[in-house]
Amino acid sequence: MKNQSFCSYKNVWKVVLGLAVLWYVVLVSAFAQQTPDSQQLFDAVHKASDLSQLGPYVLTARVVVNPGDNKREQVGTLTISRDHDLSRDELKINGKDEVQIRRNHVSYIAPSQTTLFASGLLGFDKNWDPLSWKDMEGGQYKLGKAHAETVDGHQAWCFDKKTTYLKFTSTEKLCVDVAQPILLRRSIGKSWKEFTDYMQLGAQQYPQKVTIVREHMVPIEVTDIHVAPATLSAELFKPPESAIEVESCPNVLPPQPKQTPEPSFPARASAESRHGTVVLVVIVAKDGTVAMARSITPDDYGFSESAESTVLTWHFKPATCDGRAIAMEMNVEVNFNRF
Repeated sequence: MKNQSFCSYKNVWKVVLGLAVLWYVVLVSAFAQQTPDSQQLFDAVHKASDLSQLGPYVLTARVVVNPGDNKREQVGTLTISRDHDLSRDELKINGKDEVQIRRNHVSYIAPSQTTLFASGLLGFDKNWDPLSWKDMEGGQYKLGKAHAETVDGHQAWCFDKKTTYLKFTSTEKLCVDVAQPILLRRSIGKSWKEFTDYMQLGAQQYPQKVTIVREHMVPIEVTDIHVAPATLSAELFKPPESAIEVESCPNVLPPQPKQTPEPSFPARASAESRHGTVVLVVIVAKDGTVAMARSITPDDYGFSESAESTVLTWHFKPATCDGRAIAMEMNVEVNFNRF
């Protein structure tokens, strides 16, 4: 009897110990699933994705515009050379080779080279870092509360980031992988970017594939992304001849329209009762004239051509920075509607 009682007590303690261990596991799991602080997530991702920690580097990648479209697909290469506040973005695609230089707070833009604008690939190496250049140039942001979501099969913590820059406010949604401090997706309205297949380089991480979908614009895939530390010469960052200086300024007053005639309705679109919206990248020069107007919207009915030719005739009161006139780049939306 004594042996049977001892065995019974021993079995009871095993059960109690097992339940205690199970409860501990449940408590730990529950604690792990508690909603994390958005700022801590934000800071962790920035720390892991800030490539400037590498020193000077070169990023190379394969670019596909309109992927999967047999008629419109274009394939090219992107090269970004960066040495902290100096950068050189070069895109080779569709027989064109375009370069834009940025030195500190000034971008040097050649009006004849506009594919880089249309592609949305300028500053591409900063895309997966939640701390944007706007934040570093005087912008202010606020983060919303994180909540759980699934992004492309991955568990993620998602939260809103509201940024105020140059008196404009925008809200984007950031989604961070639950398992590691990497950005999976960032989106504004119907436009979004997804980042997959991350690679480790020292203490930093970067994706090897980025999918870019923008409202009213062509989709883009960037693959085979490779980043490597490099020794970069000062000659590499020499501004192109005849380039326009576009300055970033925290105290800028944007251009004010003076003469903005409406574009003519394209004949084909009118005949087929078509309506359209065209988004253009525009540079307003220091004298208020339009130095560049380039559509970044797919179009088969002549809307883009009509919008570009008309916007080039527009006149503005130029943008100012602390009272002095400066050139400014901005997006302009032109709607074609007939009632």
